[in-house]
Amino acid sequence: PEFRERVTFIAQLMPSRQDVPEYAEYLERIEALVAVVNHRHGTTDWMPIDLRLEENLDRAIAAYKHYDLLVVNAMFDGMNLVAKEGPLVNERGGVSLLSENTGAHEELGEFALSVNPFDVQEQADAIHRALTMSADERAWRAEGLKKIISARNPGDWVDDQMRDIEAKRSGVGLGPGGVTAAA
Repeated sequence: PEFRERVTFIAQLMPSRQDVPEYAEYLERIEALVAVVNHRHGTTDWMPIDLRLEENLDRAIAAYKHYDLLVVNAMFDGMNLVAKEGPLVNERGGVSLLSENTGAHEELGEFALSVNPFDVQEQADAIHRALTMSADERAWRAEGLKKIISARNPGDWVDDQMRDIEAKRSGVGLGPGGVTAAA
């Protein structure tokens, strides 16, 4: 309630696999839920959720530049480039809320707000924390993310993948933090 008419959740979704019935049905459920929330909590001048179903790079970059809170809350995901692209171009000291089940969490978790994607209360608490966070903490987190992201390039990621594959082939396991350890 304290953020009513002050915060809008912009949900930028890229429709994918709409030829798969389960994906199409999932998208329909999302649209229906957004309509219920907006009807119940919106006003004539404000809607709590702005659902955008489009592939629009210019709009995505604009959103990255101006977000106060970036939510990357995948249930299970690989590296998830949004978690890196957003903080890199953000101009507002935006906070990142990041699912602990994304590959990017291993690199970015120190400066992002980490959440369990299956724990709704934890997510709500993290969103509240982000929206009420001091400017100094926001800046510290944003700069930390930018430094980590800028320190590595896509080639580094490919090299990591190749090392992991070679380690697996040779019977060498990877220990905590990706450190190679004998099996």
